[in-house]
Amino acid sequence: MGAAEQCRIMADLLAACAAGDRAAFRRFYDLSSRYVFGVVLAVLRDREMAAEVAQETYVRIWKRAGQFDVKCGNPLSWTGSVARNCAIDRLRAERSRGFVEYSDEVPDVVTNADPAAQTLDSMVIRRLLQDLRPEYRQALLLCYFQGYTYIELANVLDVPVGTAKSWVRRGLAAMKEAMT
Repeated sequence: MGAAEQCRIMADLLAACAAGDRAAFRRFYDLSSRYVFGVVLAVLRDREMAAEVAQETYVRIWKRAGQFDVKCGNPLSWTGSVARNCAIDRLRAERSRGFVEYSDEVPDVVTNADPAAQTLDSMVIRRLLQDLRPEYRQALLLCYFQGYTYIELANVLDVPVGTAKSWVRRGLAAMKEAMT
């Protein structure tokens, strides 16, 4: 099955989920569960917690399937965003309760990826991240994969908050420019 066909099928399944079709939801789960688990695990880095958050992700997808608009993007990218947001919500909740410590460890998204779960979008993003200045890459990875706020990012990187914000903005701008 080609990428365009898979995208169409997943979009159709999401539309059916929005209408309450449980069989379509099961099929959607079967097609996306490895990807969702990979996204969540990249953020949380704990398999047990990632399994829980992956389940929460699918509850959120079931409830919000009607919000997906095929004109606005790829269903797998939308699903990945839902998964990432769920994982970051959990990471922040665990951090606020003191169960997860702040860390300056950057997740190795480039080499830990499961090739079967990679999409064209994720391969492009990985390549763009590799080409960034190290401080921009670290800031983006901590922000987007560890869920750090700008204040937390500044503390971990030992820079002023304005510098942390600037590194994130410049990193995103450099990636955007490289894509055009």
